[in-house]
Amino acid sequence: MEAKGRRISMAVFNHIPMGEEGLKGIYQWLDDWVSKNKGIARKEVIGRSPDHWDIPAVFITNENVPNDDKQIAVITLGRHGQELGTRVVGPEIIRYLCSSDAQEIRETQLVIVVPVVNPEGFVSNEFRSSMTSLTKTERLVLGGLFKAFPPDMMIDFHSLGKTAGSKYDRGDMEVIIPANTTKWAMDEQIHQYVAREMQKAAESEGWPYEIHTLEDLATYYFGDTKIGNMPWTYLKEKVYLLHMQDFYDHYHIPEEDQYTNYTCGPAYLKWHTLVFGMETNHYALSRAGDIALSGLVPCSTLLKMGCTRLPWEKDKGYPVNILHGDFRISIRPLGKNVSERRASRIRIWNERKNFNLPQREMVDQETTIARVRYFGCDLPMEFALCLRMRQNTIRGITRGSKEAEFEIFKDGCSTYVYIPTIMEKAGTLEFAIKHSYV
Repeated sequence: MEAKGRRISMAVFNHIPMGEEGLKGIYQWLDDWVSKNKGIARKEVIGRSPDHWDIPAVFITNENVPNDDKQIAVITLGRHGQELGTRVVGPEIIRYLCSSDAQEIRETQLVIVVPVVNPEGFVSNEFRSSMTSLTKTERLVLGGLFKAFPPDMMIDFHSLGKTAGSKYDRGDMEVIIPANTTKWAMDEQIHQYVAREMQKAAESEGWPYEIHTLEDLATYYFGDTKIGNMPWTYLKEKVYLLHMQDFYDHYHIPEEDQYTNYTCGPAYLKWHTLVFGMETNHYALSRAGDIALSGLVPCSTLLKMGCTRLPWEKDKGYPVNILHGDFRISIRPLGKNVSERRASRIRIWNERKNFNLPQREMVDQETTIARVRYFGCDLPMEFALCLRMRQNTIRGITRGSKEAEFEIFKDGCSTYVYIPTIMEKAGTLEFAIKHSYV
């Protein structure tokens, strides 16, 4: 299909690069593009493949803005060698990120694009990767990258062909996959919210994406194809993949491990990264330009969301800051800039199991009590307790006999109270919030 109003000549590649010459062609285009866009884009070789091919990454940002004030977004492509669509989506994303439409993205984010994660597979047009673990190369190469640049958002692009997809739907799928999330801290809801915005943007441009969780895809892969024989386990609460995935799959450990089809899965568990897998299609979309543009639209939509403040967030950026609890009462990171909040987020996220679910109680029309307990050993523990309040006026907050500092921000109908705090020793903290509707 061709999306209405689209001109295929707009795409970087009007063909699918193939073989060794195709890979060299992409690498040459990267060099030429970076040379023409100095000050916005730079290339860095972040590792080598087993056959000694360079694995380059393109860093795109406004170099005049300090990185401490920027979100980090990572986009990986070409992990599975025969997934042809990824070969043209990567350059299209890089070109978009250097355009005038992406100016705000460059000023508020550092975007790192790895256009070919698996050059051997690219050259031979073979899978040469893994669906049951990160490969040793991926762990070493991405581990080195993420040591310096732990991502706030990550997308891993794949591409389906004539026989790829699921046992139920082959040849014509394009899918957005919230990748290896949990029910922790409203993450399923948040990832689905973001995915729907990506889907709506794609549909408005003529690209009919579906949204499937990894649990959905696991059922499609391993289920029976007969009508009426969907596995009964699919009807149970979705717990399959997170039990399969190893929490300690930290990229940089060169050992074989357990399930993650998408390179971004462990980033969620390690850094509370907003993570998505993407499946474009190189069969139903037979023209390279269509494939490139269909992959660009949901990606650019997500990147733009990283420049906005979503209703439940205090600051602009990707929605990764609810670390425990829910929208009404939650534990969140601290920091005066993006870099500090990222470090705080990662520290708290890795201690999340040592917090009890925070509690709130409206004891009368003028008072709400909030409690939070931490029983870990990483002390002093600094975090913020955040409550969504029906009342529009906050008169003051006390912790014991002392007044507590707080900030407020609003969504369309309520007020959020953000209370920074430090726990010097393990135990329970209690805050009394005085409020009214005036």
